Amino acid sequence: MASGNGTVGVGVVVRDEDGRVLLGLRAKAGEPVVWCLPGGAVDPGESFEQAAVRELAEETGLTADTADVVGLVLAPGPDVTATAVAVAGPARGEPHVLEPQVFRTWQWFADHEVPAELFPATRQALEFLADGAAAAGTSYRLTAAQTAPADTAPTGPD
Repeated sequence: MASGNGTVGVGVVVRDEDGRVLLGLRAKAGEPVVWCLPGGAVDPGESFEQAAVRELAEETGLTADTADVVGLVLAPGPDVTATAVAVAGPARGEPHVLEPQVFRTWQWFADHEVPAELFPATRQALEFLADGAAAAGTSYRLTAAQTAPADTAPTGPD
């Protein structure tokens, strides 16, 4: 979801049967050529998980039934960007370039072979997953909120 104050998006980590991560060579006009995860803006009314499954299919042709959000990458500045890191469930199909105005190719990489030229949110997402912790204070682990109906919510210590 893009607004005048920033963007809310999702980056999708999808791995093949050998554990390799899928990256696209992003060559968008007027921007540096870098490798990035599939992903994009969250549409109004859409969850991060729904956006992850949709973006994966739209950009690569791969289909997944589920995606789990595991982190959030923030890029502070005049227009803050928040990108949810989602890990896709098993994906079906073969990746294809479906947006040639954005991507040149899709390629699978072992963790130790990931190129250095990465889109900033992709770098932070992969570091977050590799470390299992926040990367340089800009990635945050999300936890499930515990909710209870208002009339049964705890009010504090007795």
